[in-house]
Amino acid sequence: MNDHTDTHPRTVAGSLLTAPVAQGAATRAVAQRVLTLERANLLAQAPDYLNSAHGGLVVCGNGGSARLRTLRSSFDGVLAEDPAAYEKEIAGPEAPFSLPEDVLFGGDLDSVLQEQIDRGATFAITPTRYIRAGDPASLKAVPRETKTLRRDDVIVTLPLSVGWLRAEARPLLITVISAIEHPVALILGGQHDPLKQFTAAPQNLRELLTEVPGTGLWRTDLAGFDALAHGAGFAAVGAGGSLRHLIPAGERAQTSGPPGPHYPSVLVPHLLRFSTAKFLADAYANTPPPRCHCSQCDGAYLDSFFGLTNQMKAAAHAHNSATWNAWLPDLLEQPTLADRQHRWRTRCQHAVDAHATENTRIGQPGRFKPPTSLKKWATLPLSADTAEDHETSAPG
Repeated sequence: MNDHTDTHPRTVAGSLLTAPVAQGAATRAVAQRVLTLERANLLAQAPDYLNSAHGGLVVCGNGGSARLRTLRSSFDGVLAEDPAAYEKEIAGPEAPFSLPEDVLFGGDLDSVLQEQIDRGATFAITPTRYIRAGDPASLKAVPRETKTLRRDDVIVTLPLSVGWLRAEARPLLITVISAIEHPVALILGGQHDPLKQFTAAPQNLRELLTEVPGTGLWRTDLAGFDALAHGAGFAAVGAGGSLRHLIPAGERAQTSGPPGPHYPSVLVPHLLRFSTAKFLADAYANTPPPRCHCSQCDGAYLDSFFGLTNQMKAAAHAHNSATWNAWLPDLLEQPTLADRQHRWRTRCQHAVDAHATENTRIGQPGRFKPPTSLKKWATLPLSADTAEDHETSAPG
């Protein structure tokens, strides 16, 4: 086998802040959007809280294909299904994709992608398997196998260990992304929050997006907003915790506390953080919690998602998705990337400060601790070019 990967410069037509009309169907469908990832069993009906100009829906998990077909009849927005082979299967140099076996007709990558389109997907998503750290042959297999595709309606997912963001591994990752002739959705794998695995991870991700602008960040949390402020072409945020971080295939999820029931995670808007419903119920046991005014909550208290039923999880996920969808115009309609970065960093700085204010209000010092990633986003320097552009364009 020849491990050499032929590459060519990856280009993005037009401004990063506008849809690249000259490119293919998939690029146009996802450009400058934050898609919502949700499990099929928690989607009883088409959501009405997604921003039509900047959002979209991706169905995940068992039953995703059937749910996609059902939803398409009542949902006219951007819609797709993620096969998520990376959750359970590990890539090999000769088999980077999960494809059906022992089928008489079809079964190749192109057929699998076309079946998604036939079910009503706006664009197709590759069934890429998980790529471990230190496995360059499997990583290089992705551009080799997708090079034969003669279609422009596909997103190539690249699910891999966050270790590929380390300084010594990142050059090869950039080379491989540059060699893929379709929009790339980068998925970072690791226990807990992958971007906490090593100190330089958030900055290294920003630098990668600068090297290969237009790359998307997939199956992520609010890091998708940071990515879109630093060169990403699109993002996909998980409505629930299991869809915001990727546990490496073959590993069991580690927990930071004692084992117990899995309560839904809830986005606390002014703190830019996700907390479990159990944590919020305990934190606000003696003090009124904040009210939420998203389109789903209509002033309800943020501790109202304390339950274990699928109905309660679906409600919490709808709150999460409705909340960040309401933020999308403020970020994505900024006139320049410099303005976008400043707006996002300011929001993060306010959220960090709000943690201390909330602890004082409830009389519990240190109860809410700013997430490490949030503190990074609030303090990391802007890119030199962007900071200069912002200063030049700022009013006198």
